[in-house]
Amino acid sequence: MSRMKKVDLSGWRRVVARAIPAAPVALLALAGAGPASAGELLIEQGVAADGTLLVRYTPPDGVRELPLFNRSSAMATVWGEMVAPVDRCATVALKPRPTITLAEGCASVAFRVTPRVLSRSATYEPAFPVGPTAVMGYTGYYAAAVPGHALRWRWTPGEGAHAVVAGRISSQSVDRVIGVDEVALALKDEGGTAAGWSALAANEYVFVGKADVTAMPGGVLIHDGALDAPRLGAVRSTLEGVTQRLARAYGVVPAGPWAVVAAASPAVPNFHGDVTAGRMMSLRFNDATPKDVEGALRQTRLFVSHELTHWWDTGIYRTDQDRPWIHEGHADWMAGLLMRESGQLDAERWRERLDIALNNCQIVRGDKPSATLPTGFGRGDDPYACGQVLMLLAQSARPRAGSPVDAAASLLRDSTAPIDAEAVARWADGGPAGAMHTLLLDPRQGFRGALLRDWSDLIDATPLKPGEPLPAYAQGRLVSALMRPLMAADCDDAISFWTQADHFRIDSQPACRVLRGNPNVRRVAGVSPFDDPVGAWQALRAACAAGRPIELTTDGEPMSLACPAPVPDMPIHEILRVRPQALARLGLGP
Repeated sequence: MSRMKKVDLSGWRRVVARAIPAAPVALLALAGAGPASAGELLIEQGVAADGTLLVRYTPPDGVRELPLFNRSSAMATVWGEMVAPVDRCATVALKPRPTITLAEGCASVAFRVTPRVLSRSATYEPAFPVGPTAVMGYTGYYAAAVPGHALRWRWTPGEGAHAVVAGRISSQSVDRVIGVDEVALALKDEGGTAAGWSALAANEYVFVGKADVTAMPGGVLIHDGALDAPRLGAVRSTLEGVTQRLARAYGVVPAGPWAVVAAASPAVPNFHGDVTAGRMMSLRFNDATPKDVEGALRQTRLFVSHELTHWWDTGIYRTDQDRPWIHEGHADWMAGLLMRESGQLDAERWRERLDIALNNCQIVRGDKPSATLPTGFGRGDDPYACGQVLMLLAQSARPRAGSPVDAAASLLRDSTAPIDAEAVARWADGGPAGAMHTLLLDPRQGFRGALLRDWSDLIDATPLKPGEPLPAYAQGRLVSALMRPLMAADCDDAISFWTQADHFRIDSQPACRVLRGNPNVRRVAGVSPFDDPVGAWQALRAACAAGRPIELTTDGEPMSLACPAPVPDMPIHEILRVRPQALARLGLGP
């Protein structure tokens, strides 16, 4: 099922403090843990009896205004929807950046944060519940810095509870002091670099409250009691086995203890994980009991293996953070190798996993040169799929001694420089030039063209023909891609539709000229894309070439759409598959 929707975060209103009932005892405990030292900004966090996160700011004398460090657009959502002042001491402006202003006569300001999963992608959540009386929070949503002053973070667990900071668990208040020089470094780039975030301890998860804690070799597993026993058991066994295997593969263990927090929520569609500094890991799952238990356990083990790899790839070594297809791809590749090595992923599923990655990547990249891709997430790329393709090509480019897991780890092992595209190409080609250098660094070489030219012994291409069956993953992408340009041409505002088994369900669109009234679209240009997506694409292009409108068959009156300009084309024309000898070359089976 596909969902396409644009979200507009502009126009956030100014929020002014209002009277709120008196704070509970838990809030008072924050102030009782010890005052801020002279010349420090103190930021305290604790959890109230009702499970809300409590945050208090005590600035240095004479400081009344605290611009928050994080300048992302998500901050307006967090501080406009999730955060409420406890007293009349605070005014919070959301534009041009979230800023707290203290009222005259107030030495500090306190806020309640309602824990919830903020987005369906669930990335670095500001505060999400771990059971009824604990919270996992990301410091980046609360960090502030005052020039010329130190910053003191303080986490107060409360009676019978724990604070877990940088992987260490404590029943007492935990302080972390950021010196004046570190604050100056962070302010210098205003959050523009990873170094600034690290200097301010703004890129960390912190757990506070009461939840089930299981001691494990090297760390603790904290969970909310809502995650079903099979998946929780898979998390536990994967943590234990994969940490040991990665320690052998990389030849080093991350310093200090670790803490993993596992929680279940209806707001998470499937699962999502984050790893932050200090060996803190967040694992979030949908709270519904899986119908396919075996499949859910396999996905859980892959998921946890991926996140664990980040502890090495970004916690000990360094990968290019601006190009997620390198570090996310390597983590996904390592997860698959670990599962294959342990016998939890058979050869057929392994090949299917790689085939899906190949086709998902060619759908988004087409024949664009890899060297010209924009940096960051969400820029018309699929870092997970394309990263796996990159590692498949790189690791199969030349023979390597040892197991596939050890070979994949050798890309980073003993490296002191960041692993960027040049490093991957050098590792794959075994020198300063070769096919991987051309694929990644030549601004004239298209991605798909390079695959079919330089890796034809590994990758087979089968042309798409109308009426022939397609793999489910390719059919779904082709079907959804058909409706997007039609809606984009007909609608002036956001486009939104659901891809069902035999129709498109179009959401009501006041700004659309034809597609109005929630029509269910079953045929495009006389062909059902759900039965024959290639035929539907060809019928659409034939109508456009003949200058005819595109007829849509619905449950009600038929509709006619003008042909979009430029005329859309199928995102792929061949199905790519990994040849059997590719797995044999990697030592991963027939």
